[in-house]
Amino acid sequence: MPAADAPVAPSAHGQPVAPRFQVHAYPLVLRLVSSLLQVLMTADLLCASALVVVGTFMGAMNPKPPALAGWLALIALGLFGLTRLIRWLSAATFSVEPSQFVLERRGDRFEIPVTSVESVHVWRLPLPGAGLSLRMKSGRGFQYALQVADPLPVLEAMGKEAEHPLTAFAHARATVMRQRWYHLALKYALFPLVPTVIMFQLNQRITFGGPFAQYHMYGLGPYLQSFFMYWAYFTALLVLFASIWRVLAELVAFAGAWLSPMRAGGVRRFAEVANAVLYYGGFCSLVAWKFLQ
Repeated sequence: MPAADAPVAPSAHGQPVAPRFQVHAYPLVLRLVSSLLQVLMTADLLCASALVVVGTFMGAMNPKPPALAGWLALIALGLFGLTRLIRWLSAATFSVEPSQFVLERRGDRFEIPVTSVESVHVWRLPLPGAGLSLRMKSGRGFQYALQVADPLPVLEAMGKEAEHPLTAFAHARATVMRQRWYHLALKYALFPLVPTVIMFQLNQRITFGGPFAQYHMYGLGPYLQSFFMYWAYFTALLVLFASIWRVLAELVAFAGAWLSPMRAGGVRRFAEVANAVLYYGGFCSLVAWKFLQ
């Protein structure tokens, strides 16, 4: 959940209001579990996609995606549900007051004196997302680690060092890469319809003799099943295609943030634009090249 900006604003009595951030507070074990579930879910989806791409058209008169891919997709859905449950259970607010930091989590309130905090560290491994850990002067870490999409406003409100490359990387990712559900729907549900319609209609005309011949010969069920088979195939192919460009985009953005934190936002914009061009334009170019062979 992205952290909202929390500027200091005067209250009704003329006193500044403490900056307040929406965070997720994880004890160590819960953070490890959530990170593991996220990794497993990603690996599961990639395995399911690879199975669909490799096994759908393998020597069958009536091709269909392998059954194992469907089971893996269901497992991924279950893992996603568990990650959402953990996020709901870990929802909290973090307030920065003049003399203390206040964490409120599911009825619990923790007041941390500013003088007792030695340092604040951005997570080196951003799993299950970007976040912060508080190091106490006693030498021990605070019992909860705080996941926040953009650590920069929190660090600035706390008066802590905010120029680390990891901070610049997370800030650029949170402010530049703002994907909504409809972006994902366009990318993984609607865009696969373009090659699906083309290949499905070619198959209908070559195999059955017309755009609706299978429907007239066998009924609506087999016709829609054939269409879904092509849509599932191209969706899985695009998931694998997108994962390649996503890894490269993150590597470029991270390298840019590490080499020049001040230019992390610009590098991230370049990486995201290039990623979109390579995803949409690159796939269309591959399909066109395949037809022209």
